[in-house]
Amino acid sequence: MRRNFLDPTGFTLLEILVALTILGFLTAMVVPAMGVMDNRARAEETVKRMERIRRAMLGDPDRYDEKGRRIIGGYVGDMRRWPELWEARAEIRPKCGDPDWDDPAGPAEGLGQGPGYDLSPIKAFYRPSGRFVKGRWRWNTPYRKLENRSDSNDHIGGLETENEGQPRGLWTRYTEDLNFTVKGASAGVGDYEPPGTVEGSDWKGPYLNPALDENLKDALHFADDEASYEALEPFWHNSGPHNGFETWEDGSYEPTSELGELFDEKESFRLLQNDGRLADGWGRAFRFFITEDKDRAGSTIFWIISEGPDYEGRYPTKGSCPPLTWDDDPDDTMGQAYDPDDTYNADNIVMKLFSYDWEAVFEEEKKEKEAATRKRLEVIRKAVVGEAPTGLNYGFTGDLCRLPKLFRWEGSSWDDADESNAYTKGQPRGLWTDTPNTADSGDDLPESTSGIGWRHRSLKEPGGIEDENVLQDAWGRDLLFFYDGAGDALLVLSRGADGKFNFLSTNPEKTEPESLTEAVDTSGYDPSVVCNQDNLHLLIDQSDWMPGFFRLAKLTVFNATANVTKLRFFRGGTDAASETKMAESLVDADADTQVDDWVVGDGTVPALVFNDTTAEKAVTGARYLVIWNDTDIDAEGLNTPDPGEEGITIIYPLLGVSGSGQQGELTLDVGDFKGF
Repeated sequence: MRRNFLDPTGFTLLEILVALTILGFLTAMVVPAMGVMDNRARAEETVKRMERIRRAMLGDPDRYDEKGRRIIGGYVGDMRRWPELWEARAEIRPKCGDPDWDDPAGPAEGLGQGPGYDLSPIKAFYRPSGRFVKGRWRWNTPYRKLENRSDSNDHIGGLETENEGQPRGLWTRYTEDLNFTVKGASAGVGDYEPPGTVEGSDWKGPYLNPALDENLKDALHFADDEASYEALEPFWHNSGPHNGFETWEDGSYEPTSELGELFDEKESFRLLQNDGRLADGWGRAFRFFITEDKDRAGSTIFWIISEGPDYEGRYPTKGSCPPLTWDDDPDDTMGQAYDPDDTYNADNIVMKLFSYDWEAVFEEEKKEKEAATRKRLEVIRKAVVGEAPTGLNYGFTGDLCRLPKLFRWEGSSWDDADESNAYTKGQPRGLWTDTPNTADSGDDLPESTSGIGWRHRSLKEPGGIEDENVLQDAWGRDLLFFYDGAGDALLVLSRGADGKFNFLSTNPEKTEPESLTEAVDTSGYDPSVVCNQDNLHLLIDQSDWMPGFFRLAKLTVFNATANVTKLRFFRGGTDAASETKMAESLVDADADTQVDDWVVGDGTVPALVFNDTTAEKAVTGARYLVIWNDTDIDAEGLNTPDPGEEGITIIYPLLGVSGSGQQGELTLDVGDFKGF
């Protein structure tokens, strides 16, 4: 008989029991399967998150340049290194005996803050610290940069051992987030000012969205206020085998102990606090390590580890501590001894990024950029001195007979400051324009007269407008120019691959010059200094363009006029009268019975001579010898041919090579003179 389900009498007790039994069997079968699928889904999400981190660090793995090389993007593509790992500020030990130790207005050293990042194990724990604010955990700043140090205990919190560091540079320039001044940061160093360590100018991030905690309540089963957090293991005590030290972090690495967070409740709590920390699919912070690559000397590995569904992992400890004196073991590190088959590591999800994947690319790119920068420096050298000293000087010094002044962008124009306080660092704008000062025509370069002055640009104008109209190296950074007034020298400097240099006054990062008018001594530049070893530089001094060698044995001018016929050798000196000669007395050199010939020099005593031993020097380049009739008799010091006067010009190429420029006898007739 079919039951009427609208029957108000309902189900019998037997029917209900049968239904519950069936549901129980179904639950027993389905719940485990759901758990497996849940962990599988979380593992897949973990791998996806790891891949996002990898792309943020290295860019798209499927991009190649025209030479078939992998294009390295992301953080590493810009910064040429792995991002550093940062933990929250170290936790202060209770009863450390220093009431000012944690005073934000002037904290003592040893909290791990910059600039030295030293941490005192006597007064601070190695674990990162935080606090509850309105029931929510907040990390204490500034963040502490993790390092492998030989001068401090890094068995906990180093790059090769268990740590809670995060690659903060992936999402912020202000990695340290120093929000107070550290007074007298370290011996010999003054106050350390906010914001502390900042990513350099090459940083083009963010490369990844800032990490936000999606599961704020995950850790509440451990602690929900300061008191419950302090009650977690390890906790402070003043008795027992550790003589007042922590139960784990400062002395319990014993062979029989379970290491690390396997029994560290405080760390398990912190790993579930993920504001500012990248987390896996289980909502637990990733572990990051930067280790040596044991298979490739000099290379490193960046590790991303999820501890998987069991939330546990075991890591090398760099030695043992039986119980308080540490015995170092350099082979007991992540790079050497991490065991993926360990019981606690078997379910870990590990992604390893190898520096050799990008080091070879960068090294090849570096060599190409160095070669391209050397070519640019050579172009600049030729723009300044041509092929001098052994070849013809067709550069700026050959035309203007001096090195170019340096100019800087000042708000709305290019300026060279004033003569009493001229820039010693700037851009040599005269190489490409005769109006280098865009606000003052007084700095305009004079038009060429008798081979001295502006003829044309000796260098192609750089791209960019206003303050970006500057010469750059192959890395796209401004080339630095330093003028040495005392030595009359010009130093051209590329900061190289790392963008840093150490010469005269610089900013703290060694990336930019300061004190733009300070005296420069180019001999003080030391390429062997660590900061300068990848720099490329060019030094141009007077030996490159002075002196030019020239000797004219004898000059004869027929039919000259006494005290009117003159010669001037436009050598580029500052004393115009010193190289000008006038026909004060005449002779009969052509035997025409007329005393109307002018003879200078006799072969033994030359008519003109300039070299490295003469008091007056001549500049290398195309130098003009002008012989003319000065009919308006220029005033002394103004010995220059004028329009309407007649004469002749001969151009001699002067080289900076001893023995060159030897000229025999030159014979002319005034009848060959032409108007200027």
